[in-house]
Amino acid sequence: TVCGTASNKEWFEETDKKFQAWPRTAGPPVVMNPISRQNFIVKSRSES
Repeated sequence: TVCGTASNKEWFEETDKKFQAWPRTAGPPVVMNPISRQNFIVKSRSES
């Protein structure tokens, strides 16, 4: 989790840079586990 140390935009950009060289599943950027990425987005939307 971000723990308030970075905005969602910063977190996404840094994560995207770190995993730039990793193989992606088809379509939009998916980092490691698409389910945990989806859960993170849903949680951050409902909290904000």
